[in-house]
Amino acid sequence: MLYYNTSLRLVFCMSIGLSAAACNVDAIEDYVNDNFGTGGGDAASTTGSDSSSSQSSSAGTSGSTTAGTGGADASSGVGGGDAGGDAGTGGGTTTGGTGGAGGTGGGAPPADPACGPDTATYAQVRPILDSCANQYCHGSPTAPSGGLDLRLDTAVGSLVNQSASSCSTEHALVVPFMPSSSYLLNKLNDVDLCDPDESKMPPGGSLSDAELKTITDWICAGAPAD
Repeated sequence: MLYYNTSLRLVFCMSIGLSAAACNVDAIEDYVNDNFGTGGGDAASTTGSDSSSSQSSSAGTSGSTTAGTGGADASSGVGGGDAGGDAGTGGGTTTGGTGGAGGTGGGAPPADPACGPDTATYAQVRPILDSCANQYCHGSPTAPSGGLDLRLDTAVGSLVNQSASSCSTEHALVVPFMPSSSYLLNKLNDVDLCDPDESKMPPGGSLSDAELKTITDWICAGAPAD
């Protein structure tokens, strides 16, 4: 604009201290470049540098922050550990209890050396006892001899597991299965009597060996009542 307007150019030259002879387009351009061109370049350069630096810094910080946070959040180590711990615990095997031992069965009575393979019934023994079950001996209903009543309906109850009246200590007249411990056989055989003055049975005579064996076999059989 100053190039085409001579009047304006002249006014401008005079305002900046140039003479009319020196006022030309080249002089004005040199003045402008010397006073304004360098400042404008510096400002643009500075602005561009600051802007570039700011953008670079922002981009670096943003990228670093985003990448770091994302990596931490995406980690699955903790989750895997929890799952493994829960699944690892298993139930223990229950040990079965020990069964109780079986009870011991009842054993047979101890064998008496006086017993053999033979046995006898009360029916076989009954006639022998009847010979002593009279009113003068062991058949008196009021006072049987020695307190022993051998009548039919009382004989077994008077003999089996009953104490001998002549002994101060307990001696059973008949111990089932044990003739060696039955005091009745002591009386019949006249051996090991409790009282030295005691007489054997029956008085005035003795039973035969067969009769003694029948009574022994009966006791070995358990002294049954039938």
